[in-house]
Amino acid sequence: MRRATTAAASLAVAAAFAAAGEQPAGSELFVRPDKGDCLACHRLPEGAGPATRADLGPRLDGERMRGLGRERLRALLVDPMQANPETLMPPFGRHHLLEAGEIQRIVDYLLALPAAAAAAAEDPVLPQPEDSATAVAAVVEAGRKLWSAKFKDGRSLASCFPNAGRRVAARYPQYDTRLKRLITLEMAVNQCRKSHGQASYEPADAATMGAIVAYVRSLSNGEKVSVRVPAAAQDRYEQGKRLYFTRLGQRNFACASCHIKGAGRFYGDALLSTAAGQAARSPFIREGTAVTLQARMRECLALMGAAPFPAGSEELNAIEYFLTYLSNGVVIKANAPRPAQP
Repeated sequence: MRRATTAAASLAVAAAFAAAGEQPAGSELFVRPDKGDCLACHRLPEGAGPATRADLGPRLDGERMRGLGRERLRALLVDPMQANPETLMPPFGRHHLLEAGEIQRIVDYLLALPAAAAAAAEDPVLPQPEDSATAVAAVVEAGRKLWSAKFKDGRSLASCFPNAGRRVAARYPQYDTRLKRLITLEMAVNQCRKSHGQASYEPADAATMGAIVAYVRSLSNGEKVSVRVPAAAQDRYEQGKRLYFTRLGQRNFACASCHIKGAGRFYGDALLSTAAGQAARSPFIREGTAVTLQARMRECLALMGAAPFPAGSEELNAIEYFLTYLSNGVVIKANAPRPAQP
């Protein structure tokens, strides 16, 4: 879906300049997610290309670009942190997202942009999930069946948890003092299966583990997140916090870049949620699939140009612990529908 949208964006940019009789060579690099992907953070002048809600960076007004000049634009693309160490803009040249010739082509493209209209265009209408209630119900029902399915010894996942799982999700992840490690809900599910002679589910498998998490989290809807950080778990919490604020990958983003510094703004057409409260809204349902908190983290790491930590890894468990603690006191509203990814 992302590649298809990017191809459409490239054509739209090309069409805008074709109408004027010229097409700067940098237009394709400008929209490619493996290169500039500039539309993720910037809006173009009306009529110059695809309309998005992106506002992490300033609007790319042609008059302003020409005011900055060729050398300043080139320097900002090579390493914007030289001008502003706190910038969210990736260091395209320093991290080799763009080669010198490609940077020059994007500079040509920016200098050829038209001036922005005095009045900003209306925000585009965002896509809405279709038949969302049916999709959510199907995922939750699939999870319920797996949760109540009998093992060979006659027990089930439901028998491993207090109140058959009702209201328990609000207290995960939790620190196990006997094992001296964090236990996520997914880990607790697999511990139950293992103790009854069953094979573990893959933490990243949306059809099994994702559906189970969606169902169990639904049993805590309306409950407030209540995760404890005892002294023995403080180092895990600090590890998660440190990772959340660490810039990673070719695009030099941290989780905090978008969800603390950029919270409430748009990355492309996606509204960036605040860190506090994210865990209370997990998982969400997209295209008939449950996307857990860790699954979304892995998607974000890939967008950052970083190799995602494995599902269920100590790193993701620690980030989940930190994020969930930030959501303490927030009411759980699991399984909200989301539109397909662009």
